[in-house]
Amino acid sequence: MLAAVLSACSPGLDWRTVEIDGMRTVLPCKPDRATRSLVLGNVPVTMSMAGCETQSALFAISRVAVPVGADAAALEQAWRVAALDQMQANRSEALTPPQRPQYPSMRLTLASGQHPDGSPVQASLAWVLDKGAVFHLAVYAKALDPTLTEPLLRDLQWP
Repeated sequence: MLAAVLSACSPGLDWRTVEIDGMRTVLPCKPDRATRSLVLGNVPVTMSMAGCETQSALFAISRVAVPVGADAAALEQAWRVAALDQMQANRSEALTPPQRPQYPSMRLTLASGQHPDGSPVQASLAWVLDKGAVFHLAVYAKALDPTLTEPLLRDLQWP
């Protein structure tokens, strides 16, 4: 009984600072980390990722280094297309987030689609090009709420 009472008092979103290859932001739960090789727009890359799930939402940050001779903007575009295709996006909207002069520019997309099991999903997806790398920040949930999405972008930091 005491465990039930104590767990009811614990915060649902336990925001903590997470760094991935020089970019820092916050995630609301302890992230798992992984690295994998994949192809984006016919360019082989290695992706570093950190992510977690809480309150029926998936939070993730990731980074790929832009290979020598590759076009960073084309790589970002291929990543955006792949992310929207994977969630079978039936609607997406590009937004212009407020730019801060000391930070690289960011592209933000809000999308609606489906999980692989067919259940509905909404996503807040951001891509940042900086110093030979493309970073991606994502929140996937049945219904997006500013309490899920705002801290991830608001607390974004660059060394």
